[in-house]
Amino acid sequence: MKLYRSLIYRELMLTRKRFILMLILFLLLALLMMTPLILVFIFKPVEGEESPLEMIPLFVGIVALTGGFMAGTNNGLQKADISSGWKRYSFVLPPTAKQQALSDLLTKLCYILFFGLLSWAFEFVYTAAAGYSNFGIIYMLNIYLGAVCAVMLVDIAYSYIMMCAKDKNQLKLISVLAFVGAGFVFRVFGLFPGMNKAGKPAEDDVMISEEAVNKFETILCSGKTTLCILAVFVVLCVLFFLAMWRSHERREP
Repeated sequence: MKLYRSLIYRELMLTRKRFILMLILFLLLALLMMTPLILVFIFKPVEGEESPLEMIPLFVGIVALTGGFMAGTNNGLQKADISSGWKRYSFVLPPTAKQQALSDLLTKLCYILFFGLLSWAFEFVYTAAAGYSNFGIIYMLNIYLGAVCAVMLVDIAYSYIMMCAKDKNQLKLISVLAFVGAGFVFRVFGLFPGMNKAGKPAEDDVMISEEAVNKFETILCSGKTTLCILAVFVVLCVLFFLAMWRSHERREP
């Protein structure tokens, strides 16, 4: 247990600057989302006017989405280890590849738990102040875990690609190739906005119906959705562990 505490402590200390930056950005965004609540209490809305409090579900979703992105994103430790030469040196250290991979997973779960609790705290403040009862913890949790799963999938692919790098030069080359490859994939699938709509009039754009929005909100507020996302999250945790295990057990020829 002392070994895992040491490995987790090392990772947390080496990534603390990145963590503090993400935390500051998250808190600034979350506090910005509280501006409508402050304005409503200072300036009472005129009867019949649309209240800013009706946007609370959107604010909760934005905060949860941002927290999920920050919790699931790569912490940059693997790239730093390769750049500093620590990656190659770590092959002769006592901790096994399995132990290092498990510490990576536990550290990731610590970040997920921390930003999840922060997202829940702001969700509680928003909904309590606005008097909402239909947008609660399930709504926030589904958005948060969905964002975590999406970013973790990217992190797994990134970590797997980083296994090919042995030094700074190879790391730079792989980073450039990954960037170009990602741009090519986006271009092929037409994910860049406006690429597949050249020459089409704006009136041809299909607007999202209110019925579709309500259906989407119903899905987000469903406990079944939570169970499905949790199942995906568990699978991604296993894949993340296996990817990091494979990365740490590489040996130089």
